[in-house]
Amino acid sequence: MKSKMGVIQLGGIACILSGILFLAQQLFLLPVPHPPAPDGELLAWLAEWKLQLSMADELLVFAALLLIPAVVAIYRVLAKTDLIKALLGCGLLALNIPVYMILVVVLGRLVYPVYDIELSPESYRLVLSLYYGGLHLAFLIFGLAIILLSFAIRKSPIGKPAAYLGFLTGVLAFASAYPWLMGNGAVLAIQLVFTAWLMLVGIRLLDRKVGNV
Repeated sequence: MKSKMGVIQLGGIACILSGILFLAQQLFLLPVPHPPAPDGELLAWLAEWKLQLSMADELLVFAALLLIPAVVAIYRVLAKTDLIKALLGCGLLALNIPVYMILVVVLGRLVYPVYDIELSPESYRLVLSLYYGGLHLAFLIFGLAIILLSFAIRKSPIGKPAAYLGFLTGVLAFASAYPWLMGNGAVLAIQLVFTAWLMLVGIRLLDRKVGNV
């Protein structure tokens, strides 16, 4: 039981830290405007916002990796309540980890040199389209995963407040799957809700009564 409690509490801490890092990443992207289309303006945009993009890239690595212990802990608790929804929801959350790792590589190509290889504006546009396309997929997966998990959380020791916040977070995640249609302020507001959900789940996982049920 001590080992299981250790895993669940570690997952709770990971949930909280992951939520904070996802929020910090979005804060770095907040002032960055949408990329312009003309070649000269695009290159100037990359040069002007290189620091913000590179910091967001670094934070995304750790935010995504922290989902690994978080997913394990959430599954440990929810499998006792609703095994099917726990499997599906946690499986989708786990699927997002490699998606984010790919996004880290893609975003890194915008700001980090590789053997001094220079990319053309056309290549940068391809990289940007892949990045935003990957974000679209990641948010859709998050939305479905969180909604599925919220149905299980509602009947679990994690509690109904986390479930109801999860339903809201899942719906908003679907909306944030279209960042090119939304302003950065709206995306940040949605990220605040997502961070609040991760932190609430993490706090509940730290409660030893949750791990003992």
